[in-house]
Amino acid sequence: LTGITMDKSVEFSYEELAKATDDFSLNNKIGQGGFGSVYYAELRGEVRLIGYCVEGSLFLVYEYIENGNLSQHLHSSRRDPLPWSTRVDIALDSARGLEYIHEYTVPVYIHRDIKSANILIDKNFRGKVADFGLTKWTEYGTASLNSGLVGTFGYMSPEYTQYGKISPKIDVYAFGVVLFELISGVEAIVKTYRYVHESVGLVALFKNVLSQPDPGEYLHKLVDPRLGDDYPFDSVCKLANACTQEDPQLRPSMRSIVVALMSLSSSTEDLNFGSFYEKSCSSPSNVWKRKLMKPHVNWRCMA
Repeated sequence: LTGITMDKSVEFSYEELAKATDDFSLNNKIGQGGFGSVYYAELRGEVRLIGYCVEGSLFLVYEYIENGNLSQHLHSSRRDPLPWSTRVDIALDSARGLEYIHEYTVPVYIHRDIKSANILIDKNFRGKVADFGLTKWTEYGTASLNSGLVGTFGYMSPEYTQYGKISPKIDVYAFGVVLFELISGVEAIVKTYRYVHESVGLVALFKNVLSQPDPGEYLHKLVDPRLGDDYPFDSVCKLANACTQEDPQLRPSMRSIVVALMSLSSSTEDLNFGSFYEKSCSSPSNVWKRKLMKPHVNWRCMA
C-alpha cells in the first residue's frame, strides 16, 4: 500500500483485513472491547498503518502494541513486576492521553471506560490509552450529561453509578483508581474472603486507611509487595485520593494531573495537592480558547 501517512486514516477492504487476520481466526484474537473484538493483523508497509473498513462490518486498524496491557503487568504472576519509576511513567503517559481528549479537542471527548486493562504497554514500557468504544462527546468539556450505565465496576464514579451523570471528571475518578492499582498491584474490586461472595472496591480500602489519624503504617500494608523498598508513593497516593473525591467538583483536571505526575517523575518533592482542586467551568469562551490552541500531540499516549 502506498501513499499512507500517520496523518491520514486508511480505508481497508474487508478482504484485506480477512487475509491479514487469517479470516478473523480465534488464534489471532487478542482482546475483546466494549463494542467489538480485537485481532492481530499483519499489514505490510513502510510505515505503521492506522485505518478502517466500512464494508458490511465495521473495523478499526490500530498499530500492534506488543507488551499487553497494564492490568496484565500488575495482576499476572507470569509478568516481571514493574519498577516504581516505570509505573509513574505509565501513569504520566496515560494522563497525557486523557488530557488531550479533555482539553484539546472540540467537541470534548469522555472515555467512560478508563481502567488498567485499557492502558496498553509498548515495547519501551510506555503507556497508551486504548478502547474508545464507549467514548461520548460534549460541546463543553465540563458540562454534565445523562447517560445509560456502561463501563467497568470498580472504576465508575459515584455520580455516574447513581445518577448516570457524565463529565470529564468521571475519567479523572477512574484514573485515580488506576493510580491506586499502580500502588497496590491489586484489582479494582477486591475479594475479602470473609464471606463467599463478599468484595470491596479498592477505592474504599484506601479511603478507609487514609481516614485514619496516622495512615502511614496501614498504607504500607496496601503497597504491592513486589516493589520491595522501591515505592516513594506518598504523593501518588495523595493524587489518587484527590482524583477519587466523591464530589466531582473537587477532583483535579487531567491537565493538573499531568503537571503533578511530571513533577513526581523528576522530583521527590511533596506537592501541594490543594492547588489542584478546581471548580468546573463550562463557558463558551473556554471552547474557543481550545480551538485557538495548537498543542504538540504526543501520539504515543494514544492507541
